[in-house]
Amino acid sequence: MELGRLPPLRALVAFQTVARYGSFTRAAELLGLTQSGISRQIAQLEDHVGTALFERQPSGVVLTALGEEYAKDVGRALDALQGLEAGQIGRRGGNQVTIACSRGVADLWMLPRLAGLHSAFPDLELKLIVNDFYPQLRHDEFDLAIYYRPMRPADVTFDALGPEEMLPVMAPGGAPLIARAAPVVLSVEETHKEWTDWGNWLSGAAMSLPQATQRWKLGDYHLSVEAARRGLGVAMGWTWIMADHLLSGALVPAHDYVLRGAGQYYLMRPTTRHQRQITRQVAEWLLESNRLWSR
Repeated sequence: MELGRLPPLRALVAFQTVARYGSFTRAAELLGLTQSGISRQIAQLEDHVGTALFERQPSGVVLTALGEEYAKDVGRALDALQGLEAGQIGRRGGNQVTIACSRGVADLWMLPRLAGLHSAFPDLELKLIVNDFYPQLRHDEFDLAIYYRPMRPADVTFDALGPEEMLPVMAPGGAPLIARAAPVVLSVEETHKEWTDWGNWLSGAAMSLPQATQRWKLGDYHLSVEAARRGLGVAMGWTWIMADHLLSGALVPAHDYVLRGAGQYYLMRPTTRHQRQITRQVAEWLLESNRLWSR
């Protein structure tokens, strides 16, 4: 290894992630990269240190003897960098908290709570990252994350916020979905969704829509909900994410069948990120806000 030349930080993070999970594919998912991108970074690092760090096997990869020693050294170095980052944050602005969430959570769950959050933490410096694709986020990008996950999340500590429950919703006073000869069905054009939609609900309800049904595909879930609130059609409603609309009566069920999915919404905290006091306090406030809704 050439003296005085530091290895790329991104390659070190990729190396540690592969070493932890024994899989290039899993590391790519967690870091929001392609598998070939992870492979290139590992190859770059192996070229830097001048030796192979992994043995490739049919079931995955395992560290070589030298790779195991290098992983210990890299782990200590990254821990030191993380501690330095925490100290810098404390000096720059100890009240800054970064929350990542999907667009639907931001519009329908976080936004109604921002005034209360500001009242509880007047000096809070909030940064909200809105990204619908949780696997694309790196754990060093956020302090807290609020997302629906189809399975229990890994490599984070988490609290369950609410189940995935869905039913059609509409503006008050409208005819039930089953009584409409030509309903306007509001949905979202989305190709990477992990959650359920109209097709799943119709199958569970053993129901088919009339031939004259009009299907409006809107580019954003909040638009779909707002269109339903304005009486333009029937949207698919996830009960946890739109609890405020249902409790206030701004939206009402258009059918009595509720489909319960396998996933849940979670408040997640990276295990690899230093949890400052303000982060813990904000997390507890969000959890208490959620508990008050669920009572």
